[in-house]
Amino acid sequence: MGILLLPRFPVWPRTLRARLTVWYTALLSGMLTVLGLAALVLLERGLHENIDASLDSVARAIAETTRAAPRFGPGLDEVLESFFFPGFSRRSFRMLDPFGRPDPRITPRGRLQFPISPQALENAKHGRSTYTTIGLPDVSSAPVRLLTVPVFERGRLRNFIQVAMSLESAEAARSRFLLVLLGLAPLALGGAALGGWFLARRALAPVDAMVEAARRIEAEDLSRRLETRDTSDELGRLATVLNDMLARLERSFSTVRHFSADAAHELRTPLTILKGEMEVALRASQTEDEYRQVLRSCLEEVDRLSGLVNDLLFLARSDSGSLDLALTSVNLADIIEDARPALLALAEPKAVSCRISSPAEVWVRGNSAMLFRLIFNLGENAIKYTPAGGQVALRLTRQANEARLEVADTGPGIAAEDREQVFERFYQADSARTRGGTGLGLALVRSIVVLHNGRIWLDSEVGQGSCFVVGLPLDSEAQAHTGAKSQRENV
Repeated sequence: MGILLLPRFPVWPRTLRARLTVWYTALLSGMLTVLGLAALVLLERGLHENIDASLDSVARAIAETTRAAPRFGPGLDEVLESFFFPGFSRRSFRMLDPFGRPDPRITPRGRLQFPISPQALENAKHGRSTYTTIGLPDVSSAPVRLLTVPVFERGRLRNFIQVAMSLESAEAARSRFLLVLLGLAPLALGGAALGGWFLARRALAPVDAMVEAARRIEAEDLSRRLETRDTSDELGRLATVLNDMLARLERSFSTVRHFSADAAHELRTPLTILKGEMEVALRASQTEDEYRQVLRSCLEEVDRLSGLVNDLLFLARSDSGSLDLALTSVNLADIIEDARPALLALAEPKAVSCRISSPAEVWVRGNSAMLFRLIFNLGENAIKYTPAGGQVALRLTRQANEARLEVADTGPGIAAEDREQVFERFYQADSARTRGGTGLGLALVRSIVVLHNGRIWLDSEVGQGSCFVVGLPLDSEAQAHTGAKSQRENV
């Protein structure tokens, strides 16, 4: 059996350089085609206009000659041939009577018979000349341009003059033009394709350089950047955008590495404590109270691990947008009152004065548990970093359409370079970690604020203390309802 071979079609070029060259060459081909057709049309029109002008001049000259020439006999032929060329009268001139018949005053002598159309007779009534293109196969293969001119004398049609001219020279000029055009067009397109390929190669050379540079950049080393020579052009702006993206990726990878290291550190500490206490308990027999003490210590570490894992899970869900909170109308003043005993209990052992103030009602749309966590974390953080004898103030106010929560302390303050990073996970300005904690408290606070469409910022000076400010949108409907109820009670 024979094998059926299917024809292979040309494949569209895959490289941008080749596609640009193809598009450039195709566009130039279309332009050359349009320009060539336009030039051909203009050439033919110009040649025909020149021929018509020549025929009109000859016809006017013949009309003047016939007035001065003998009216009968062959004398008119000799006069016309003396003006033009030998054989002109026989090949290119014919005179007709007012009815379109050969004029008997001129001897035919084998003169060509040019037809006269009904349109020419109709135009003659209005004194108009008629141009027609006819074919005379007995004379030449080229068509003939014929002019029929009515001649009037004293307001009456005296006769018709027909003058013809072969279009052979016009067709020869058109053929030469087409030959030159078709001969030069491939050369022009070939040169244009080579030029387009060279220009595309020069223009895309920076792209190739960026590709090679990007190929050398790896996830383990994102410090390299693409070279940017001129940021004002498109390729320069592209390189700038790619460098910005690489910088963001480098920061993200660095954050992930630090996060993994810090998470491992925080998880390792309670696990090490658990392992050590269990090993000590197993080395020798212990009393029941001693075993209970070990179990209580292990349970504390388990609770610490559980809290750390829950916090990490909350942050992960918050980042992915999969955390669905049930938001209701919440009186933020009640949440502060709920947190008051726990905060006072933390402040008392450290001899820190804790003042909490708020109006009776400040309504927001939120989740009670999350808002409690927000207030407690901010208060706990302020108490933790405030030395003995210091003060912590927690104040809730209403400003415009926002509930404003301020947590201020008289602690050591936070340096300017650390203010933007205190909300990062596991970040602590105290690098020695002597103050305890997991470093997730403020990260959780920021996530809760974002989930409640609020904002948080920090005002701090080294040695002057710190003040964390949280702004949450007010629940205008609940606030208005509460205000109207208060007015009714006062009445």
